[in-house]
Amino acid sequence: MSLSLIPTAAPPRPERPDPGSLAAQLGEALARGGIPYCQWKGHGKRERWESGRGDIDLLVDRAAWPAFSNVLGGLGFKPIAAPAGREAAGVAHFFGLDERSGQLIHVHAYSRLMIGLPWRTHYRLPLEDALIDSAVQHDGAVFKTPAPELEAIVLVLRLTLRHSAADLLRRSPPRWLYGPMPELDRVEDRTMIVAIARHLPELSLDVFDRCRDALRPHCPAPRRLAARAALTRCLEAHAARPPVFAAGERVLRKIGVGGPGQRLAGGGAVIALLGGDGAGKSTCAHALRAWLEPRLATIHLHLGRPPRGLTTLFAGGLLKAASLAGASPSLIAHLQLLRSLGTARDRYRLYRRARRFATSGGLAICERYPTRENWPLAGPSDAQGYALGAQSALAQRLRRWEHGYYERMTRPDLVVLLRLDPETAVRRKPSEPAAYVRARARVTRDTDWSRSGARIIDAAQPLADVLATLKTELWRTV
Repeated sequence: MSLSLIPTAAPPRPERPDPGSLAAQLGEALARGGIPYCQWKGHGKRERWESGRGDIDLLVDRAAWPAFSNVLGGLGFKPIAAPAGREAAGVAHFFGLDERSGQLIHVHAYSRLMIGLPWRTHYRLPLEDALIDSAVQHDGAVFKTPAPELEAIVLVLRLTLRHSAADLLRRSPPRWLYGPMPELDRVEDRTMIVAIARHLPELSLDVFDRCRDALRPHCPAPRRLAARAALTRCLEAHAARPPVFAAGERVLRKIGVGGPGQRLAGGGAVIALLGGDGAGKSTCAHALRAWLEPRLATIHLHLGRPPRGLTTLFAGGLLKAASLAGASPSLIAHLQLLRSLGTARDRYRLYRRARRFATSGGLAICERYPTRENWPLAGPSDAQGYALGAQSALAQRLRRWEHGYYERMTRPDLVVLLRLDPETAVRRKPSEPAAYVRARARVTRDTDWSRSGARIIDAAQPLADVLATLKTELWRTV
């Protein structure tokens, strides 16, 4: 490695962080707690991680991990389970809600410095103490950052591991190769040589020099792969190999099998959005899903209109035929009751799907969830005043079966009632008969929700305010 100094460019002045952002609150809390840590990469992309579009990568002293976890918990961060096949020892994920922006902030926390992709062989760099001990809080920065020479060494090594056989098939170098060189050129060779000799003796200076040259865009692909191979030989004692199924799991996720998003380590939740017509349940459900789904495993289910099973389809066909044939009111009522029984079964099947999804750590957003208070709008036929003309021993049995399905549906983890006055509901739903919309809004308004544990939100507010409240209530619950 050449010992000559490379002309340096002055680093850009950091912008002042938003003092009210969740990231700024985290930085202040870590400083107050005296927790030894550093932001070991990515601090130059603050706009990305402050807005929730990137990760905050923090390296934390192992002895301080309990205190660090307490700080995160105090700020509302939730631990996230890594997808199967992507777990790396000493690495944890947390999400927190920045209530000012409404975005989820991702903290990628390390007690061991791991580099490389977790579904491939990845490597620990025994540089944790050196990075944390050298960390300082620069003016205007949110988090402590390590010494530039140590950061540069880590940058070279982790980017070298990104080279793959696919490079041989590319017509041009990967675009990410054009980013690191300006950062590396600001660091003196001499300081990196001293740091390597002191903290990473298994890495020869010749191999490091080859790795650094392999990051230059004009470097031929075979030479980049050779540098990667030399580096893996040097780090062989620190290798961690993934589970045997990790590569297959990665392929399945690439083709859309296995579901997007990460899952909450503490278990997921079933969220019920209730309210009359025009209250904005569907709009809010779609907005919540769009907000959560890029980060967390999320589904949106409508229990008011579940997929119809064979019983429901058969009963509906018989009911239509009987109506056309002018059947007796009693027969019509019995067929209506049979169809309601089929609907109850369909709702129960959809309920089971929501519960299983939440048990595995996902978030199930459910419209028209049939809580007992909501039975007049989505519940047993007699609670809705439907098919009351069916009066027989058979009808009594059908109603018992129907009630059995609804009574087995346990209460959601979070019930949110979007309350809207009847006249506003009528104006919002011009496509529906006014009397129908008004009556359903009155049912919601006149129901006693005091024992339901429901969070009641005024749905007449602007949508942005309703969604902000929804996000806060959801994140406090999960």
